[in-house]
Amino acid sequence: MSEKLQISINDELLVKSLVAMPNNLSIDKFQELCEITSRTTTKELLTYLIGLGIGHLSKDFVFFSEKDKLDTILLVMKQRCDPEHLSKKLRWNDFELFTCILIKSAGYTLERNVVFNKPRIQIDVIGFYHKVALLIDCKHWMKIYDFNVSRFALNQMRRARIFLDKRKDIEAAIPIIVTLHESQCNFFYRTPIVPISKFKQFLQNFPFYLDKLQLIQRQ
Repeated sequence: MSEKLQISINDELLVKSLVAMPNNLSIDKFQELCEITSRTTTKELLTYLIGLGIGHLSKDFVFFSEKDKLDTILLVMKQRCDPEHLSKKLRWNDFELFTCILIKSAGYTLERNVVFNKPRIQIDVIGFYHKVALLIDCKHWMKIYDFNVSRFALNQMRRARIFLDKRKDIEAAIPIIVTLHESQCNFFYRTPIVPISKFKQFLQNFPFYLDKLQLIQRQ
C-alpha cells in the first residue's frame, strides 16, 4: 500500500464506511451509503480497506462481514478517532457484538442479553471463566464521569447479586463496565471501568486483578 494512499484515507472516511457494514452491495450503493461525493475517493477507500484484509471486491460489488466491521472499528480506534464521533456511527448492538468477539477471542464462553424476572434485570454480556461470571455492562454512547459512574457500578453490582441468586451453577460474579471512550482502567466500588481497546488485555489478565475486583460470591 502506497504511503500517499494511506495519508489520503482519513478517520472521517473510515468512520463513514461503517454504515455500509456488514453488507454485500455495489460500489455505487457503498458510495451512496457512505455519503462520499467522489468516485475516485470511494475507490481509494475500498483499495485501502481491502489492502488491509477488510472486505472483498468482485467486479463492481463489495462484500463486508461482521468481522470486517469490527476490524474497521479497531482500525479507527488505533488512529485515535474521537470516540464521540465514532459512537454516533455505531448501533448499540455493534458495540455488544464487538465485546462478544473479544470475549470469544480470549477463550471464554459467553451469553448475551440475559434477562431475569422478579426482579427484572437485563445483563448485556456475560463471560464465563470456569464458575466465575463476568457481568458486562456496555456503555458505548457516553463518557463515564464520577457523577454517574457510581450509579452504573452500583447497578451492576445489584445485577450480579441477583444473577447469582438465579444461577446456582455459578459460584461468583464480577461486575464490569466496558466503554468505548479511551481512558485508563479505573475502579469504582472495586468495579472496573475498562475501555474497549484494553478489554481483551483485561480478560487475559483479570485473575491477577482479583485483589482489586468486586468479587461477589454466593452466600
